[in-house]
Amino acid sequence: MTNMEKKITVFIVDDDEFSLENISLSLSSDKYEITQTGSSEEALSLLQKNDYDIAILDLKLQGMSGLDIIEKVKGNNKLTKYLLITGYSEEEAFIKATRIGVNDILKKPYEEFKLHSTLEKLLHLKKLEEENLAYKEKLQKENEILKDQLDKSFEDGQNSMIGNSPLFKSALDKAESVAKYSLNTLICGETGTGKELLARFIQRKGTRKNEAFVPVNCAALSEPLFESELFGYEKGAFTNALQSHAGLFEVANGGIIFLDEITEIPISLQAKLLRVLEDKKIKRVGSTKEIEIDVQILCSSNRDTSEAISEGFLREDLYHRIAQTEIVLPPLRERMDDLDLLSTHFYSLYCRMFDKENKGIPEEITEYIKNQSWEGNIRQFSNFMKNYSIFGTITRYNVPQTKPTNRVAEAPKVDTKIEGNSFEFENGSFNELEIAKQWLIEKALNKFNGNKTLAAKHLGVSYQGLAYLLKNNN
Repeated sequence: MTNMEKKITVFIVDDDEFSLENISLSLSSDKYEITQTGSSEEALSLLQKNDYDIAILDLKLQGMSGLDIIEKVKGNNKLTKYLLITGYSEEEAFIKATRIGVNDILKKPYEEFKLHSTLEKLLHLKKLEEENLAYKEKLQKENEILKDQLDKSFEDGQNSMIGNSPLFKSALDKAESVAKYSLNTLICGETGTGKELLARFIQRKGTRKNEAFVPVNCAALSEPLFESELFGYEKGAFTNALQSHAGLFEVANGGIIFLDEITEIPISLQAKLLRVLEDKKIKRVGSTKEIEIDVQILCSSNRDTSEAISEGFLREDLYHRIAQTEIVLPPLRERMDDLDLLSTHFYSLYCRMFDKENKGIPEEITEYIKNQSWEGNIRQFSNFMKNYSIFGTITRYNVPQTKPTNRVAEAPKVDTKIEGNSFEFENGSFNELEIAKQWLIEKALNKFNGNKTLAAKHLGVSYQGLAYLLKNNN
């Protein structure tokens, strides 16, 4: 037995010192870790507080009998296997033992080999129950995920990857190779370009198409939840852990786990994820047992990879684990030739979905579509077509105004005077303040060739703050 293997924990209860010592000596090897007592009260207390693989109890004890102790602790959902030892032939006791769930009875006198063979049988039974419980917990978690995804069943049409532009076709061709060879892949692209759709495309095209696909919102993985959500936890591992739960990696075993926006995982937690990817093993919170996993890792990020690493959003060693290859999805403004296909696809989809008459798309709507920049990409375009299919009109609500071109914006024609480090508007106009704010943002974006991360740093705001300002100034 190696030092890495977990010892089998055995609890022995017998008020006959000679018998207690005899059993302990029979099991004195590196394979077992023995705890023993001759007190029925202490036995009850220890069994309530601790988990043992096997508990061996004599039937006749001073105070409570072995059956009384087992009856008091058997309903605590532990997987301890109980062996009752007796020198008496008491039919009533044997019937009770069967009723309360005693796993086996050994009658005195017995040969030592009989004790060992009985323990091996009980350990095999315990292993089977552990495997069944783990499978049940995995199914429970899978059902939770499937229930969430059933609400999106109408998206089968939306999940189609539509387009013939060269950049888009190149991304799809690479995705098919990723699917074929089950490569860990980082999918990059702006918000709304369809990174999760591409991940699902890879699943449908690959060798794992009949296995689980588990999406994970990395932005929602706070530090206290990180390990318990990804790796699972055992009952009692922390407050309110009333039952054991399989983690998302365990649920995805054999299939695909999709880590959406992986650069949003705090850098301090990325080392824990790296260890799992290197060892291909997980360990539930509160457990010492390692579970081997076979999972294809698909990740997404809306950040430039080199910037994410240099600015501390992504560990370089983790990047090399998750990105055996990288796929970049082009923004919609770089595949404008696909707009006709996308318009027809989404309009037909939403007409069917909302039971609307498909009247075709008028030429003026087509022209309007081609004159927009679609900064929100496929997500924004899909929402526009949904609105149009329902209401039959174009409103500023569903299509933001076209964003300015990449030329340096002219300074707003506003009379100002400078006091300290701030602008004060002579007429106090809120609109003029917004114009100036937009001008500063555009100037920063142009200075850094559209790089939002560097622009945000230059303006002294967070990346998310800049994204919010851009969204609200559309």
